[in-house]
Amino acid sequence: MRTDPQLLEQILRNLLSNALKYTAKGSILMGCRKKGDHLTIEVWDTGIGVPTSECKAIFNAYHQVAKPAFLNGQGLGLGLSIVQRLGNLLDHRVAVRSTTGKGSVFTVTLPVVAAGHMAPADPAPEPADTPRQTGTILLVEDEDDLRTLLEDVLERDGQRVVTLNSGSEAMAWAAEAEEPPDLLLTDFDLPGGITGLSLAQDLPDVLGCAVPTIILTGDITTETLQAIAATPHDQIAKPVQPEVLLARISNLITDARATAARATAARVTAAQGADGSSDPDRTTLHVVDDDPVARETTRRLFESEGWAVVAHPSAESFLAAPRPKAGDCLLVDCVLPGMSGVDLLKALQAERATLPAVVLTGHGDIAMAVNAMKAGAADLIEKPASASDLLGSVANATERSTNTRARSTASRVAQKTFADLTKREREVLAKVLTGAPNKVIAHDLGINQRTVENHRAAVMRKTGATSLPDLVRLALAAGHPLKA
Repeated sequence: MRTDPQLLEQILRNLLSNALKYTAKGSILMGCRKKGDHLTIEVWDTGIGVPTSECKAIFNAYHQVAKPAFLNGQGLGLGLSIVQRLGNLLDHRVAVRSTTGKGSVFTVTLPVVAAGHMAPADPAPEPADTPRQTGTILLVEDEDDLRTLLEDVLERDGQRVVTLNSGSEAMAWAAEAEEPPDLLLTDFDLPGGITGLSLAQDLPDVLGCAVPTIILTGDITTETLQAIAATPHDQIAKPVQPEVLLARISNLITDARATAARATAARVTAAQGADGSSDPDRTTLHVVDDDPVARETTRRLFESEGWAVVAHPSAESFLAAPRPKAGDCLLVDCVLPGMSGVDLLKALQAERATLPAVVLTGHGDIAMAVNAMKAGAADLIEKPASASDLLGSVANATERSTNTRARSTASRVAQKTFADLTKREREVLAKVLTGAPNKVIAHDLGINQRTVENHRAAVMRKTGATSLPDLVRLALAAGHPLKA
């Protein structure tokens, strides 16, 4: 036969789906008949049938025959329209014979070609040696069966899948997402007035970054295909072949990550100078934060103060990039997907790196603060941090790392702040720096819990510490032993 196997398969799928939909009882049969140089594929059903007056109209888009109660709310009337369009495209004649109340026969006629006249089939592609790229896939599909099937295929391939039913749900999810998905896989026809194409166009505005996108569609009208083709998004026709889909996903994620790596390398080169040497007049801040909004806000703040900024979404991304030059600084969020901020500092410590680092944290946990400081953090700032706090902390960390006198001065000032503490206040301080709660400190020291609270308040007041992380930093500078 001379045909396109994928498109012919879609024709037959739509005809069988249509037969199943309109046949409440009885049977469905699909077979073929060869007559001369043509082959006719037939789909028979014992369903509700089609009036003779509507046998042509049923191939029009959105046309539906009068349906019994069991079919209310099902379908849009596009299945047979797609069959007719594909038949015209392949030059396969599509026809129907029907009797109301008894059933229908849909036929597809295609040419038979002698084997000697068939063009050799393209060889199947060799399996790639490189493993598939995996990540987080935002799947938006309102058809239950297809959504479940796609989710299963993706998860079996090692993808993490976020599954939603509509464009509005996807936009709401994106507004609360801690990190953007690696790829958007969406149906074109979605309920609620937001198409897959409009979702793909609007989603980056909410996420703060572009997202590779694949749009699935069974609508092969010229208008739809041209609308998708005018965008950078990929399009795959239904029915979807799993291997084709998975290969396309892997390629798009690979390309997106390569583009991001090149952009990061370009920013590093620009910050260091074309020859890779240090620019003494332009210090670079390396920001590691998985929140795209936080990264962009920090970039704008420090660039407005004359800093060069290189931003990374993860610790792994930072480690994969060229190492910072002397005099640069690291601003890293403590909680990151994958390797944490403290683990990143430990990795740099193992490399004997001297990069000063400021750690951002969303809470004042003493154990975490101690671990960060022991891993080499110059300062620890609680979120949300003001612009002045960020600028001051990073500037001080950079100055102390390159100026021995500044480090010595900071140590003397810290020691002086602790000199006025009483013996009992020092005992309470030592317990606080181990992360012990007030109740435990009171028990260990044999004093009232309210007394412990008063001593802690006095320590904070006398040292000028504004938070527990600040107290840890001052204690470290003053030479107090820290235990996580």
